[in-house]
Amino acid sequence: MLRRFVNTAHACGLGIALSALLGGGAHAADVLTKAPPVPYAETDDFWTRPYLFGDLGRTRLKEQGIDLGLTLGNESVGNLSGGDRNTAANAGQLWFGAKLDMGKLAGIPGGTVGLTLVQRYGSNLNAEAGIPALQLTNEVFGRGNIFRLTQLYYSQKLFNDQLELKGGRLPVGSDFFFGLCEFINLTFCGGQPGNIQGGYIFNWPVSQWAGVVHYNFAKDFQLSVGVYDANPNYLTTETPSVYFLPGIPGSTPASGVLVPVELVWAPSGPLNGTWRLGGWYDSASTIDGGLPGVIQVIPGVGGVPTQFLGDQRGRWGVYESILQRLTVEGPGALGWYTFLNTTVADHRTSFQDYQIAWGVKHTGTFSWRPQDEVGFAVGTTHVNSAAFGPNAGGNEVPIEVWYGWQATGWMNLKFDAQYVINPGGRGFNAAGVKTDNAWVLGARTEIHF
Repeated sequence: MLRRFVNTAHACGLGIALSALLGGGAHAADVLTKAPPVPYAETDDFWTRPYLFGDLGRTRLKEQGIDLGLTLGNESVGNLSGGDRNTAANAGQLWFGAKLDMGKLAGIPGGTVGLTLVQRYGSNLNAEAGIPALQLTNEVFGRGNIFRLTQLYYSQKLFNDQLELKGGRLPVGSDFFFGLCEFINLTFCGGQPGNIQGGYIFNWPVSQWAGVVHYNFAKDFQLSVGVYDANPNYLTTETPSVYFLPGIPGSTPASGVLVPVELVWAPSGPLNGTWRLGGWYDSASTIDGGLPGVIQVIPGVGGVPTQFLGDQRGRWGVYESILQRLTVEGPGALGWYTFLNTTVADHRTSFQDYQIAWGVKHTGTFSWRPQDEVGFAVGTTHVNSAAFGPNAGGNEVPIEVWYGWQATGWMNLKFDAQYVINPGGRGFNAAGVKTDNAWVLGARTEIHF
């Protein structure tokens, strides 16, 4: 969760992908899994400097309280099996981020203004290949190929940083949930509750009006509470005053408030980590006509709002997330890391009612490549047994492995393979036809300008 983040060109025919850590959605405590940025110096050459175009005065601006960044992420994927046909898809995003230190700029210690803008582009492999997967096989796709306001907030830390008050336009995943995004399958990327409840929990790059309180009540412990305007109209791709400007969308019968609560333990020391336990309640109603609490249609592509049968007021869920360093094998980030995420959603109103994801990562794969990494993950997403359709009660099981090559100081490439067992839960598409398990190969590219 960075406390927690965030796309229009191909890069070398490979893809650039959003690392939630850089994209506006990971918690600061999660930075422990990333190698520290390469420090800029005038002696750095084209290959080792952290930015493609060089410093451009950014170091001096940051010292004065203005922190700017521009990153391109792209994912190119293709299926060798599964679905209706073998094809490929490309998607990505370009995001701009700015943080203003109000202590340096305006004499307000502990104050920060944050802004994130995201332009997404591309297509969805699941749709292009006819893979009936519950979770995206190229996670960066979704929420419209438009220019979105992803964050615009003011944050104020008080009482020696013990208390933080934050308000503005925010994605839920910027302050809650697991926020890293180092894999291409959505099962392992970003805020898990939003992965299975995308109809009302909006992950990056969608934002909504919200207020958040973080309280550091003891060493290594934090309690967080948020209140978010729960309104499906934030998903609009047709109203610029809402998706690009900080407008307020019109209310609907499904409007309400979303209230997440999270307890974080972030043990310090060489084997540091971030352990989260949380839950949420959404006061909006789920409205359709028919049997109460059962979902009518299978989403088929992650993040698409689902439909429910019945008029239910209120929905909830609980989650845990463990991100832990296992070994220290040298300076910086060298070593093994692991994560375990579990989310269980309200059975009455959820088509996908639980998701579990586990993975490991090693930084410093070879002694002569200290910034290269390798990752492996396996997970499952369950279809509500009470749902309609042949996939009811089934489990989709993705397995993913990648090698990350730090090609330059400013460009990272990941070469990726996924195997999705029982896409959709039991492998059936919308027409009720059984499909094969899906092999997907891909590449992710990330460039810091």
